[in-house]
Amino acid sequence: MNFIQKFQEAIKIPTWQLPETQGDRMADAVMSRFQEFLVETFPVIHKTAERWVLNPYSVVYRLPGSTDDPAVLFLAHYDVVLAEKEKWSFDPFGAEMKDGFIYGRGSLDMKGILISIMEAAENLCAEGWKPKRDIWFAFGGDEEKSGILGATEAVRWFKQRGQRFAWVLDEGTPIVENQIKGIDTPFALVSIEEKGYLSLNLTVMQEPGHASRPPKIQAAVVLGRALCRIAKKPFPYKLSLTVEAFFKLISPMAGGIRGFVMRHARAFGPLFFKAAAANEAILRTTVAITQLEGSAADNVLPSEVRAVINLRLLWPWTVEAAIEYIKKIINDERVKVSVYGQGANPVAPNSRYKDKGWAEIQAAMTEAWPGIPLLPFIMVAITDSRHYQEITGSIFRFTPYKLDTKEINTVHGHDERISIENLRQGLLFYSMLLRSL
Repeated sequence: MNFIQKFQEAIKIPTWQLPETQGDRMADAVMSRFQEFLVETFPVIHKTAERWVLNPYSVVYRLPGSTDDPAVLFLAHYDVVLAEKEKWSFDPFGAEMKDGFIYGRGSLDMKGILISIMEAAENLCAEGWKPKRDIWFAFGGDEEKSGILGATEAVRWFKQRGQRFAWVLDEGTPIVENQIKGIDTPFALVSIEEKGYLSLNLTVMQEPGHASRPPKIQAAVVLGRALCRIAKKPFPYKLSLTVEAFFKLISPMAGGIRGFVMRHARAFGPLFFKAAAANEAILRTTVAITQLEGSAADNVLPSEVRAVINLRLLWPWTVEAAIEYIKKIINDERVKVSVYGQGANPVAPNSRYKDKGWAEIQAAMTEAWPGIPLLPFIMVAITDSRHYQEITGSIFRFTPYKLDTKEINTVHGHDERISIENLRQGLLFYSMLLRSL
């Protein structure tokens, strides 16, 4: 099989998990099947590298280096989110090709990167290449469920060995253009900090009964008022060091008054935030109302109404501080606030991001995507890399694909797809990066 065919075969393995099947034999089996697919598809690296299967959701590789230079680690995950098949134009696991794109769940998030890393290593090992330093790969099978069985187990295993890394590279922000008003120059966004994650249950109780006899104050009204208060009182703007550096670096591309404001964002304060409001996700902790529940029947008063809100926490907001902020805004004891799932604090900005790894990533970018500048950025979603903070000096989150808004929106959406050009340039990027280490 060639590289594209290997990628298509990876897409065809439906590595998703329904909530009720997490950790059961059916979910375990498909994740183990993907691990074995890697063994069958990349025979050279499996003869060259050491491999440890920690569980169906975690597999680790080591390519031994010839020197004592600090090791580096590449992360990827092979699980994918659910796909509503009836809303797709193609089979989500068919890996069909049309008009220069391959369609499939996980094509962008993130089997394209995983297969590119393996293909690059396979080809280099077949040439007899040996790295100067130890290169590790850690692939997880439950990143979409917070990495509890995959990344956390790998980190625990690394700690037991006393293994540390100079830097880590995971999925992240891509190469974009036309994302900032007035700037059409493409640039590569390498995230050096990461927002946190928190979902909250908001519940209001009442006596159930027949809908023909509603109470004067209904639980749904109380909950609705709470949601309106949250919407009217967003978290305050905050200019992180990373975002400030980003706007300074792109300011020459904007030029004029807009560029001047970008360059001096902190000095302009409210004026800058007003001008940059379209990029709100990188400027404040955001709140999204994602779920609403009430009665199961149209003529029955619910005993409980519930909403779930999802927060993406901008440093230095913590899970605890954000909960208290939401409670203060609601200011109603009838609305009970509790954590839904597992929260994660944000990863602080790394002001010394250029000390390790940046130069190597930049050199690989020059080969794969010449002329595109590399800029520090903030990851507004969460990645497995957050689990590795204690065992590395730097973490970079980057997807070496040039993506427009439509393509980005297919991640976790319908008709997820990747272009053949992106696959090939991504493979070149990882080939050059590995060769330099």
